[in-house]
Amino acid sequence: MKLPNVLPLDRAHCIDQVRALPSLPAVVVQLMALLQQQDVNLDPIVETLSLDQALVAKVLQLANSPFYGMSGRITSIRDGINILGLRPLGTLVLAAVLTVQFERMHGKALHLDEFWNHSIACGVAARALAEDKGLDEASAFTAGLLHDVGLLVLDSLYPIEMAQAMQWAAEHDAPHLQAERALLGVSHAEVGAWLAAHWHFPPEVVEAIARHHNPPDSAQLSLTDLVHGANALVHALDLAGVAHEAVPPLQPGVWDRMAPSRQNMPRLLARVEQEFEQLRAILRPPQETSA
Repeated sequence: MKLPNVLPLDRAHCIDQVRALPSLPAVVVQLMALLQQQDVNLDPIVETLSLDQALVAKVLQLANSPFYGMSGRITSIRDGINILGLRPLGTLVLAAVLTVQFERMHGKALHLDEFWNHSIACGVAARALAEDKGLDEASAFTAGLLHDVGLLVLDSLYPIEMAQAMQWAAEHDAPHLQAERALLGVSHAEVGAWLAAHWHFPPEVVEAIARHHNPPDSAQLSLTDLVHGANALVHALDLAGVAHEAVPPLQPGVWDRMAPSRQNMPRLLARVEQEFEQLRAILRPPQETSA
């Protein structure tokens, strides 16, 4: 395969540019930490959310969405949290905040709707697999949602180079990962992990993003395994509606560690499809989705 005349990116400069990207709002970081605690009281969550009026508006918008059947009746942040529930609250707030962050970072090569749909689907699938195996659902959703964020970073910081890599991958029917490594010298998995570390996500989430294409062989099921499996699963289900959809290879050892029982698989697949549609409808209503 002939490579186009593209110089590899300067890794040190790329890392510096990632670290110069906006941090997550402090309120979001504090809220996620609170929601990770066992038996957390509602008062500090209400107090934390109330520090960011834009976030308050988003929570009330979500609580009043048609999905919850309370349209226009929820006016206080406490009632909004009660409607959403503490467990889904972190998922919804994180996804809502990242929607804004992603749109700010959007470059030219990626189709943002396809990217966002795949990210939501992978987060939902990773969470469903985590529940099936008794692992941390919140971390699984976060890592699944962020697993491809490096694509967005590269598209934003290096739009010309990223467009060339994507075109080369399409013309040669090659994985994007192969094109990135051959042309750019860095992969979206590496770049995504740099951003996740910059945003102060836990080390296991950073690791899952960094190695979601090549999880380490281990006897123990890991968060990286879940994201690797979820990524393949949602590509197979074609939930994002991506043109020329291709299912990335699934490492056999991961499937052995992760595979749901045969009787659980239909329920799990149905749950992933249903929750994906619900979450997408809440976060990106049709009238707000760009063409």
